[in-house]
Amino acid sequence: MRAASYSEFGSAQDVLKLGEVETPVPDEGCVRVRLATSGVNPSDTKQRGAVVKRPVKFPVIPHSDGAGIIDEVGPGVPESRIGERVWVYNAQFMRSNGTSAQYVSLPNDCVVKLPDNTDFAAGACFGIPAVTAYRAVTLFGPIEGLTVLVQAQLVILQSGLTF
Repeated sequence: MRAASYSEFGSAQDVLKLGEVETPVPDEGCVRVRLATSGVNPSDTKQRGAVVKRPVKFPVIPHSDGAGIIDEVGPGVPESRIGERVWVYNAQFMRSNGTSAQYVSLPNDCVVKLPDNTDFAAGACFGIPAVTAYRAVTLFGPIEGLTVLVQAQLVILQSGLTF
């Protein structure tokens, strides 16, 4: 499969390379997603630039969030998930293979059904921002019966990079 990856820390223009890598096969409890879009978060760029250092095994396929269609499932995952439109999160968290690729294999719990009326570009923006927002809202306890204001801004950039 084609993927963007890096084998050293640095700026995107200096370290990102586009090339062929092995297509992942889903392990037990995992699904493989054929990605339509990849979301880029500040944590992704900080890790690549070594601003925030987490243990990584090079080469790294960056980006934690994305969206696409499940095309294969591993043992322990219902085959009914194949063909499902999904958004994914935490793809590159504590792993070397993120969503800047044609495919990603992830635990079933990190792959969420994407509503039919939501496009893949929007789905790729959910991951870390949605989990962060949920955690911020529920940090001090249940919100049932409370009124909560959620303010957000969605910015989608078109890259021209295609697989």
